[in-house]
Amino acid sequence: MKAVFFILLLLALFGNVRIGTFILNRSVFGNRREDALMRWMLTIIPPLILGMSSLYWFAWRETTEQRLSAVGLAGWAWLLMTASVGLYWMVDRAFHNWNPERVPGTRELEGEIVRLRKAHVPFALLRRLGAHNDLYDLEITRHQVVIDDLPPAFEGYRVAFLTDTHVASFMRRAFYRECVDQVRRRRPDLVLLGGDYVSFRRHIPLMAELLLTGLEARDGVWAVLGNHDYWSDPDGIIAAMTSRGVRFLVNRSVQIERGGSVIDVVGIDEIYRGRPDPEAAFANADRRRPCLAVSHHPDVVGRLRNRRVDLLVCGHTHGGQIRFPFFGAVVVPSKHEARYAAGFHLEEDVRMYVSRGLGSIPPIRILCRPEIAVFDLVRS
Repeated sequence: MKAVFFILLLLALFGNVRIGTFILNRSVFGNRREDALMRWMLTIIPPLILGMSSLYWFAWRETTEQRLSAVGLAGWAWLLMTASVGLYWMVDRAFHNWNPERVPGTRELEGEIVRLRKAHVPFALLRRLGAHNDLYDLEITRHQVVIDDLPPAFEGYRVAFLTDTHVASFMRRAFYRECVDQVRRRRPDLVLLGGDYVSFRRHIPLMAELLLTGLEARDGVWAVLGNHDYWSDPDGIIAAMTSRGVRFLVNRSVQIERGGSVIDVVGIDEIYRGRPDPEAAFANADRRRPCLAVSHHPDVVGRLRNRRVDLLVCGHTHGGQIRFPFFGAVVVPSKHEARYAAGFHLEEDVRMYVSRGLGSIPPIRILCRPEIAVFDLVRS
């Protein structure tokens, strides 16, 4: 009986975390009053769950004494419910981690990891289990995206995507310079920026200096805003970035021409802090042409039904930022939670890629390296 109780108790602890994160994701993340709601939820939810969990003690005590009152029954009911939630969460996460979503028309290529500091934990096994901060272990991921009617002039067209840079003075400046250097080495035809360039207004000049100096591509650098940009100073960020040659795609599109052929590049505004307008964004796009799209938050994909989007790139989630072995991300700021943490997804015929981003607030990444994503467009 003791063994059964403690197994249930362990599962119940996972269940309590799951209940708390579920409430946060459904009621807080994405709400325009997010800050106020977060403070209120963190004041109410943890004490409430802890209070309910105190019933476990009554269930244990009265079971060992071979008597069961109403309080003991309530304890067992809460224990079984939370243990069931915890078990389901563990099985579900393990299943999705071992069976990642397969998106037709995409292919993972060999990438590169650039470590900008030595490992502070000497044992590789411990590092693989999460005993290492991946903050400066930059990963360049490479992908092929098949577009059947891609014009021959765009065969091998290369797109580099950077997002969630969160440039800050407490991060090593060499990290951002290395990010720019890595993009330049890939010789992209197009650079897309996914928002959340800073977390604090005072870092806008630093961001423009470190992130945009030398960042260029044949068909330009195009950007959208993220929720942190709206919190900080959207006008100041746009001014600082446009002065460095960046052009913004806020609910509009641009046509890229190559050899007499054209593809569309569409930008959709941030879904929770901005004012996304797919009608305006796709007004000049043509379904007969290949279409690339960029937006900050992956939840925007639900608003793109009946639109042609061959590749949508998003960020915002940081890949969960702190991940656990065999389990993955616990807190992902999306209504779809860990499903949209990172990687390729297919929704309503829209192929979407969610990048883990580059920055970290707070400055810690566990089993979740910062990422620059590079895509090559091919016909087959």
